[in-house]
Amino acid sequence: MKSALLFAVVLATSACGGKAAPSPEPDPATGPQHAMHEGSGAAMGHKPGHEHGEMAPTITAFHDVLAPRWHAEKGAKRMADTCAAIPEFQRGAAAIIAAPAPQGAVAAAWTDGGKQLAEAITALEAPCKASDAAAFEPAFHRVHESFHRVMEAGGGKHKEGEHAH
Repeated sequence: MKSALLFAVVLATSACGGKAAPSPEPDPATGPQHAMHEGSGAAMGHKPGHEHGEMAPTITAFHDVLAPRWHAEKGAKRMADTCAAIPEFQRGAAAIIAAPAPQGAVAAAWTDGGKQLAEAITALEAPCKASDAAAFEPAFHRVHESFHRVMEAGGGKHKEGEHAH
């Protein structure tokens, strides 16, 4: 029993890079998934080209557009860069919707996830056009959460400890 517990502690510590685990209570304003992703990518060990398991090429392409913007420091530059990328986000969501569900995925969840992602991107346009920083963050958060739903519907997941603080 002791050796199993010790092994679990060692495994958990090494998976998180020896850092303290994130708070089990996420910020209620941003939801549980956001707690794993808040902050800059570099501070969290989020590196370009990191793995999410086997992801559909359309998901990988969308992730490559989303990740540097999502992990950028919050502020005017993040908003400007993200708003400028809306056409890329729209093309990526359209490609996801047009693509068949990956092998092993539930087709309905894949299709619904793609549609929800496209809707979230459309909802992001209004705060971008209005330069409304207060409305931008919740709308961008919705894009991020929608991306995670479609990614998971397609069988992709974050590796253990990938976004640990």
